[in-house]
Amino acid sequence: MQQRVLRPDGPLPSDRPHPADWLHFAAEVDGEVIGACSVGPSVWEHPQWMVLVAPQWQIRSMAVLPDHRGGVGSMLLHAAVTAARQAGAGGFWADARVAALGLYERAGWQVVGPDWVKPGVGPHRYVVLPPPTPR
Repeated sequence: MQQRVLRPDGPLPSDRPHPADWLHFAAEVDGEVIGACSVGPSVWEHPQWMVLVAPQWQIRSMAVLPDHRGGVGSMLLHAAVTAARQAGAGGFWADARVAALGLYERAGWQVVGPDWVKPGVGPHRYVVLPPPTPR
């Protein structure tokens, strides 16, 4: 499913597998995977735009089939962040397609840094989720 949504023309030379210690999430309807994402430890290398609490974790491979958009991505993102926090994650980051920025912003993420183009994929921005504010 992720390949079909994120890489319809096939994998890119820069694609790399998720490390073994990453967590993976999927949403299903009638046995069909309609959305998925992964999260795991990954150092944020852009402190000039935002300093994130360690350990830093990255969301990768967020994908939802077009006919199921409108809430599935938000649920996947919430599940991934919740599980990662339970595993000890501090700050979060992702390199997000520009078309998906609204998903992250609605969930409290902040867009940082300039636009950049991921070769073979298109325009991206970095998004970060600082730790929750203490009550």
